[in-house]
Amino acid sequence: MNSYLIPLAKQELLHHMLQVGGAAVCPLQRPEQTIHASFEVELTDTSAVISVDFGGHTGELTLKRADRANHLHLRDFIQDIANGRIESAAPPPAQEQPSRAEQIQQMLSESEALLNGARKLLAA
Repeated sequence: MNSYLIPLAKQELLHHMLQVGGAAVCPLQRPEQTIHASFEVELTDTSAVISVDFGGHTGELTLKRADRANHLHLRDFIQDIANGRIESAAPPPAQEQPSRAEQIQQMLSESEALLNGARKLLAA
């Protein structure tokens, strides 16, 4: 099996965070590597809203606070995102790309700086 899994010892972290709320980082492991999931728990009187971020993917889960197995639901949700089994995990919003004219201007500025540096070296 080559799936990312949350170690048993770290499942207590999930349970604790669902009790007190806040932000934490949890490792997910597979034989050849470890990745980290950042998550934030926001508690209300009746529910826990969890936002999970892997840098490239995010997801949100809402759980009822009365469920004693919430840490297991959260564990499964995080593992599913890490292993690509959650279709609702969305990539982060795309950053606005500079216009073509801005890209050309940036390249010209970089080229000019490079040429000036070369001129100084040749003059020395």
